[in-house]
Amino acid sequence: MKIKIFIRIILAAGVLGIVFIESLAWSQAKPGAETNLILEEMAALDPAFKTIIDAVVLGDMQRITPALMGVTEARERVEKAVKAGGKILLPRNQGQLREFLYLDEQFHINLEELGRAAETGQKKVVKNYAHKLLDACVVCHEKYRK
Repeated sequence: MKIKIFIRIILAAGVLGIVFIESLAWSQAKPGAETNLILEEMAALDPAFKTIIDAVVLGDMQRITPALMGVTEARERVEKAVKAGGKILLPRNQGQLREFLYLDEQFHINLEELGRAAETGQKKVVKNYAHKLLDACVVCHEKYRK
C-alpha cells in the first residue's frame, strides 16, 4: 500500500514537471505577451512539490515550510495583480472561471494544512495532503489545460 502511494506521488510529480515545462515553453513562445498569472503560481509550485516529495521520502518535514514560502509569495503577487486589474486567463473553459477560482482556493487551503502538519512533524498527514493536492492538480489540468 505504501509503495503504491509512493509511486503515485512520484508519477504525479513527473506529470507536474512535464506540465510546468510545457507551460513555461508556451508562455515564453509569445514575446510581449501579458504575464500569465496561473503560470506564476505553477512556477513556484513545481520546486515546492519536489521538496515535499523529498521531505516525505526522507522523513524530514523541516524542509517543507521554506519550500512553501515561494508558493505563498507567488500567490500574493497574483492576488495583487488581480486587484490591480490583471486577468486570470485559462487555457480552456474560461467560462468556468468561478469554479476554477473555487478549486484554487480549496487547493491553497489544503496546502496551508500540509504546511501546518509539516511544522508539527506529522509525516502521515503531510503525505495524505500531498496525495490530495497532487490529485487536485491532475483534475484541474484535465479540465482547464489545453
